[in-house]
Order: sequence, then structure tokens, then C-alpha cells
Amino acid sequence: MQNKSIPWTNILLILFFLLGLSLPLLIKDPYLLHVGINIFIWSILTLGIRVVLLIGHLNSAQASFMGMGAYFSGLMAMKLNLSFWLCLPFSGLAVALLASVLGYPILRIKGAYFVMITFAITEVFRHIWMMWDKLFGGPQGILGIPRPGTFSLFGSTIGFTSKAPFYYLTLLVLLVSVIILRRLDNTRFGLTLRSIPQADQLAEAVGVPVLRYKLMAFVIGSLFAGLAGSLWAHYFTYANPDDFTWLNSLYMLMYAVIGGTQTVLGPIMGCLILLSLDEVLRPLKQYMPIILGMILILVLLFLPGGLITLPEKIRSQFRKE
Repeated sequence: MQNKSIPWTNILLILFFLLGLSLPLLIKDPYLLHVGINIFIWSILTLGIRVVLLIGHLNSAQASFMGMGAYFSGLMAMKLNLSFWLCLPFSGLAVALLASVLGYPILRIKGAYFVMITFAITEVFRHIWMMWDKLFGGPQGILGIPRPGTFSLFGSTIGFTSKAPFYYLTLLVLLVSVIILRRLDNTRFGLTLRSIPQADQLAEAVGVPVLRYKLMAFVIGSLFAGLAGSLWAHYFTYANPDDFTWLNSLYMLMYAVIGGTQTVLGPIMGCLILLSLDEVLRPLKQYMPIILGMILILVLLFLPGGLITLPEKIRSQFRKE
């Protein structure tokens, strides 16, 4: 199954990153930069969950993999005095390694059973973090995780005492994530992932090692969750079990589905629109689950491919007329 090319998405991606680069120069409000950082981190998470969605699995453990990255990065920085610049990649790799161990048995399961087992994984790790207080800090989590250290760039020393440097850091990690995943989408690996939900038994019959491809997708998605978890921990300077629940995984799935999974722009669009909407409607915070649920229902009914397919839907309506 070939990946459909949507040329205008490339233009939107370029505009998104150009706007992202210029935003701190145009707007000095720290709160808006904080919202941008939040959107970038969630976009990395949602891009990771999209990879697993491509193989037809609903992964409700993405938030727990994020938590693993956050705790791993925080503990390495605080217990081993490692630099953030080592903690970030190590966290992604450590979570990917753990996902490869967990993924091999659970990816043999499909449908609702896979959702249930990944839900169970989330709860198991959350309770481990809460009960093992000597290592993980118990219910209050780990406090005082250090911010990234200073570094020199073109003769200037850059620190992380303000939000702008962290804003650019998360934007850079998101940009690298997009480049990697777009290249994967256009390879035989990406095309094979898309074929698996259509007919996995047929794929196995023609010699495709379906389980291996599923495992690779699961590991890649978890790697990005680990990176996002590390960014989260060093930005907020703490890691708390209540931030890594199955409900957060559900939100990631909603952002990916509402935005669309055809291209990498879809999950980013979902995070940008819905997290911005969450900030705009902050006085109606208690009603946000209802609002998100209604948006999800409308998208699934009228735009099953996500918001990313809206321009094509409008074009097709004009052609009919």
C-alpha cells in the first residue's frame, strides 16, 4: 500500500517550523512560550503513538513510556550527575530497549486485548513509581531535576534560565523527529507498516515478518516517548506518577486521530489545535473532556482521515458541484 503524497502538507510543515522559530522574537510573553513548549513535547509523543497506530494497534501505554524516560533521565542526572545532553539520548534508548522486551510477547495480541494489556502496563509502572519511594520518590515523585546545562554556540553562552532556550530545544527535537519519521514513511519499511493492518495474514503468507515489523514500530514509537519524557522532566524539574496515566495516552491517541495519521503533519496539527483550544477555553476546563469527545465524534463521522484530509474533502465537494 503506497503512502499518499499530500504536497501542501510539506508547505504547512515548513510554515509551522518557520513560525515556531520566529515566535520568541515576536512574542516575549513567557506563558505563550510555555504553551509552545507543551505543544512541542506532546507533538513528539503523538508522533510516536502514530507509528504504532500505523500497524493497527491502539497503544494505551505511551504515557508510561514517557514516564520511564522522565524517571530514567531524572535519576541519571541526580544520582549519577550526568549531563542532560547525555540523559536525553540515553533515556530514549533505554525506553526503546525496554519496549523491545515488552513488545515481543504483547504484540502477538490484537484488538481490545492489546489495549487492555497496554493499560495494565501503564498501571503496573505507575504503582511501582508510587510504592518504591526510596528510588522514585513515591506519590510526590522526584523533585529538583536539574535544567539542561549551559553550552557555547558561535561564541555565545546559552543557558536555560529562561523559557526561550528550552522552547528552541524542544522545537529542534520535534524537527529532527519529523525529518526521521518522514523519511521512514517514504521507505519500504513505512509502506510495509501500512500494509499490515490491511491484511497481516496475507503479508505473512508472502514472506513479510509481521511480528518483526510490529516490534520495530513499537520500539520506534517508545523511543520518541522516552525523549519526550526526558524533555518533560528537565523542563518541569520533576517527575510525578500522576502525569503518566493511561488517560494521557488516551489524549495522545485522540490528538493523532483528530489530526490524522496519513502524514506526520496530522499529529502535530492535532496537538496544535486542541492544546491551543484547551488554553483558550481554560475557564471551561471542566468541560474540556466533553468538548474533545464531541470533536472526536464529529471528525470520525465526517473526516475519518482526520483534519489533515479537510482540504481534499472540500475540493472533492466542489468537483461534485
